[in-house]
Amino acid sequence: MPAITFDPRTSEWDGTLIDKWEPSKWKQWKAKQTDESAKVEREYLRIKQSVQQANAALSLDRIKIKLKLTSPKSIALQGTFPCKPGDVGKQGSPNKQYTISCGFAANDAGVKMAVLKARELDLSLITKQFQWTPELLGKQAQKIELPTQKNSGKLIGELIQEYEREFWKTHEQNRRGIRTWETHYIRHLKKLPYDLPMSAQALEIALEKTKPNTSARFFMVWQLKKFCEFCGIDDFKTIYAYATPKPHPAIRKVPSDEEIIQGFNKIGLPLSVYTSKENTTQPEQWQWAYGMLATYGLRPHELFAVDIEAFLEPKNTFHLVSLNPSLTEGTKTGERSCGIPPLHPHWVDLFKLKNIRFPYNEGKLNNKTAKLYIKFRNADIGFRPYDLRHAYAIRGHRLRVPIKTMADYMGHTVQEHTKSYQRWMNEDTNLEIYKEVVIHRQGTSKEAMKERIHELEAENLALKAENATLRGLLVQHQLGELLS
Repeated sequence: MPAITFDPRTSEWDGTLIDKWEPSKWKQWKAKQTDESAKVEREYLRIKQSVQQANAALSLDRIKIKLKLTSPKSIALQGTFPCKPGDVGKQGSPNKQYTISCGFAANDAGVKMAVLKARELDLSLITKQFQWTPELLGKQAQKIELPTQKNSGKLIGELIQEYEREFWKTHEQNRRGIRTWETHYIRHLKKLPYDLPMSAQALEIALEKTKPNTSARFFMVWQLKKFCEFCGIDDFKTIYAYATPKPHPAIRKVPSDEEIIQGFNKIGLPLSVYTSKENTTQPEQWQWAYGMLATYGLRPHELFAVDIEAFLEPKNTFHLVSLNPSLTEGTKTGERSCGIPPLHPHWVDLFKLKNIRFPYNEGKLNNKTAKLYIKFRNADIGFRPYDLRHAYAIRGHRLRVPIKTMADYMGHTVQEHTKSYQRWMNEDTNLEIYKEVVIHRQGTSKEAMKERIHELEAENLALKAENATLRGLLVQHQLGELLS
């Protein structure tokens, strides 16, 4: 039977249908048969296993779009999307589950490309930038009139203004929304020539302003693609030509507890006699801010969202810190699901954190946070404010705090916490944790066992002495009866 027309999904072996066979055991399926059909069937099982593994990895990263082996030769994407033009979800829902065929072949390369596309679509859904394009609609695109020419003739500056208006339809105009627009959108779009119409040349001008294999290039490509989709452009050849993989962050040295205490002393050095004392943050104020970041692993901007009244409450015997996002018009992850504890409780007294000395806090939140970074640099601390947060996370691992609990303390999901902080666990840190958790525990057990053995030996000697005494008394009693 020719392999071209053969459908392996209809195969069975020893009374077992191929789709009932465990894909991970694909090598065992007709292992001794070398005909073409058996090879096709084993390859089908192997790719099926690869799809399962890819979906498991996507689930760990909380990606809701999954791969689906729709035929022995093709892989599609399945997930819940906004309804297609002219379509309606169940009970009038604006969303509906679709299986999207993007032309990925059922081979190793196809699996990799499908995973990348799944991540891309999931990101567009999260940022509310998803749009149905002819690429996603496939044959249905021929029946639907898409607004592909709606922005023809307009200058890029005008298109960006319309893009911003569209952005604010799905985002609140607060500090968080403004920061999102400035950091993830306009930061990249402003590299486009505002006074030109959209074209491949205009895209190249912006892309050339970033270096390959950098985060700037990676996010520039992503944002320009979304902007082009908004403009009704579905030809991304120019953008893809500049595409680069997202680089991994460089491994940095996380400060030890001893270095953190040294930094506390450094940041508290007296100001220069020539420094203007008006509107200036004093050394003891810098120390209090430093101590809070170090003790509670706060993001720098969260320092200004600390609920001071709750922190000083006499009933707060465990020195927990609560955040009030309304003080800063929101924080990165909102309120914590629990109070944040000091993993080194003695630092509360060491850094005198109950003696509130809030930094001089005029200006916008971004300016307040920037002043922290500038002070760390000028005081030659040796690390940045955010590194104190990394140290807090690793401290939790050393103290064997469960990952779920640490994620709650830091305002993360378990997946984000593991992904973000495992990379800071360098060789020295891992060795220290091994010593503390394994060697120290074993040493303690051995010492305790030796002490218990000594106790049992002493108890045994005491029992022997008591037994000898009782025997002596018994002999005396028996002699007394004989004499009487």
